[in-house]
Amino acid sequence: MQATVQGFEAKGFSREEGVTMLKRSVEIAREAREIYHDRCTKDSSDFVRNERFRKRPILIAASVGSYGAYLADGSEYV
Repeated sequence: MQATVQGFEAKGFSREEGVTMLKRSVEIAREAREIYHDRCTKDSSDFVRNERFRKRPILIAASVGSYGAYLADGSEYV
C-alpha cells in the first residue's frame, strides 16, 4: 500500500491532514522500533556481553515508490 498527500487529498482530506498522517506513520515506526529494541535486549546476556550488538542501530526504511505512484490508476507501473 502506498500513501501520499495527493492520495489523501483525493479522498477528501486536507493537505495538512495528509502531512500529519504521513508524519504519524513515522512516529508509529519509531515506537515499534523502541518496543522491539526493549524486548530484544531485556534480560539478554548475549546482548549485554557483545558490544557489537549493543551498538548496532535498528533502522527504519521508507520508500517513495514509483514515479507518479500517487495516481493509483496503474499508469505509474507502465
